[in-house]
Amino acid sequence: MSRRAPNAEGVDAARQPSVLRLFPPVRRRLVRFRRRAARALLVLAPLAIALADAIRRPGHLGHFDTPGLVFYLACVGVSGALWASLVVMAARKRGGVRWIAWAVLVVLAGFALGAQSYTYTRYMAYMDHQAVLVGTSMMPSIGQQLWSDRATFAQTILPPVLIALLLPLIVRVLAPPRRRSTHIARDTAVVALLCALFVSPTHGAEQGQPPDVMYLSAMGQLSRARWDHNETVERVHPGARSPEDVPSVRAHPTVRRNVLLVLTESVRAMSVCLRPQDSNCLVTPFSHAQAPHRIAMTQMRSVDSTTAISLSVMWSGVGQDESRKTLHSAPLLWEYLHAAQLDSAYWTSQNMLFGNSGAWLSGIPVTRTVSATQLERDPSLEVGADDGKLVDYVIGDVGQLREPYAGVVHLSNTHFPYKVDHAYAPFLPEDEATGPGYELEIRNRYHDAVYLQDRAVGRLIEEVRARPDGARTVIVFLSDHGEQLREKGAVGHTGTLYEEEIRIPFWIDAPAGTLTEDEERHLRALSDTPLTTFDVLPTVLDLMGLWDEPRLATFRARMPGESLLRGGSSPDKVAFLTNCSELWACAFKNWGAIRGTRKLIGNQSDHAWNCFDVARDPEEHQPLPLEACSDLLPVAEGKGHGRPF
Repeated sequence: MSRRAPNAEGVDAARQPSVLRLFPPVRRRLVRFRRRAARALLVLAPLAIALADAIRRPGHLGHFDTPGLVFYLACVGVSGALWASLVVMAARKRGGVRWIAWAVLVVLAGFALGAQSYTYTRYMAYMDHQAVLVGTSMMPSIGQQLWSDRATFAQTILPPVLIALLLPLIVRVLAPPRRRSTHIARDTAVVALLCALFVSPTHGAEQGQPPDVMYLSAMGQLSRARWDHNETVERVHPGARSPEDVPSVRAHPTVRRNVLLVLTESVRAMSVCLRPQDSNCLVTPFSHAQAPHRIAMTQMRSVDSTTAISLSVMWSGVGQDESRKTLHSAPLLWEYLHAAQLDSAYWTSQNMLFGNSGAWLSGIPVTRTVSATQLERDPSLEVGADDGKLVDYVIGDVGQLREPYAGVVHLSNTHFPYKVDHAYAPFLPEDEATGPGYELEIRNRYHDAVYLQDRAVGRLIEEVRARPDGARTVIVFLSDHGEQLREKGAVGHTGTLYEEEIRIPFWIDAPAGTLTEDEERHLRALSDTPLTTFDVLPTVLDLMGLWDEPRLATFRARMPGESLLRGGSSPDKVAFLTNCSELWACAFKNWGAIRGTRKLIGNQSDHAWNCFDVARDPEEHQPLPLEACSDLLPVAEGKGHGRPF
């Protein structure tokens, strides 16, 4: 059979509409229009990525210096070359390469665009090389977070994936690429991919690339770190400790008493009822009813919003700016109690794989202990085992301790994505989704989780007080850090140091006779005094009669805090705030300093330091001139080693 030759435009004339065969000029114009439309799509797609980025964070991009702007624009060019080349290869009508290119196109769209959009929605920052390096040993945790927030995640990854699936088809219909164009596209894609993967992102500004190139750059830096056995990848989380020996000491408490330190996760002060006289305790009614005489410190702040750093500060008393070696060698609460031959306990519903905390706490000299995997067969990495089961265990186990004792009850169900029991969920509607438009739902879910946990806390207090030793037991309640619920654009913690993430509940419930008059007077005087978690360990040691022990003087000198039973640290003392330490490398750079109610903070999405007076502006909506925090600047930049932005 004879075959018809294609016309000049490469289209079989017999297959053209009859009208076009009769009017060649119209045919030629249509072909040219289709080719131009296809080329426009190749250009518009990457430009749309850059435009969306500019709309999403205009303030950040607008403060790039000239080298940073040049680097950003160069990365936009790399982005355009990569996407256009992949589309050209995927739009071919024949050849196996098109399927490979199409698959790469879809996967990159899902991760480099969709996942990046999700990350920005959660944290107001993209996933960059630093976040990837820190998160390498947290992949199970990340997977659980994505699954729990699958509605938001699906909403963010589906649009770019669908576009990546359809775009090559549209280009193929408009103007199938020639073989020569495909070869050029292949070479261009390889060069663009290599540039994105291996050009160091530190050449530009902080987060100074479009989201897709930033993601690829992060993957490249991770690969390089793995190849080089970089310690940033291998040692970013707490490891096994080698604590200094604590000499034998004797406890000399002013009153013989036991201590239960009840520590929870991610509970912020503004969501709970602190003072006994507070009304409308809708979120924490159970502890409110069971501890009607508690002494509340309403201005307690964590010096960070990261669990590992918080635990290090509260259990060691050492500043989070110390070296990794110091943080791993500093004795913890249990070592001090063991040196005094006192019984102690650590009961936790936290999964000890979370943040490698199991390795860090391995070998602590406790009398009694339990963790999530002993309470449940398969506890969540993020949320842990059920707090109610932990409380049941503590109630049955506390009687095994010899008085005077100190125990830590560590609850974890209020960590994102928040454990909820719909039989005890008064705040509706609630949803796991965290994206824009779900602000009410995620806030309600968080409050339902706090409410459910508070049922367990209330029951714990009730059962402890019913025991014979309950009248001699002081209960100290606090959270490791707070939680942001989109007040500053993000959901969760570790990303910033705003009040939502660091102002925490703190109260002490002491039965009559368990405090001296001076101790109670000091505590009540601190009701509205700015405090930090540096004072937690000194207070617990003081309650157990160890704070004045002469043989602990060397250890005490390293602790920046003071016992609250004696007035606590002076509000005029500057405290360094940070989520970046050698014990826990931060995914998102942020640090600052606080003195009294004046606070200086910054994170990698900022373009300048933010100064606030939280007494006058508790919601931190009105930054003060930098001069108002000039005394905090040397601490913030010195201990943070510069600016986070």
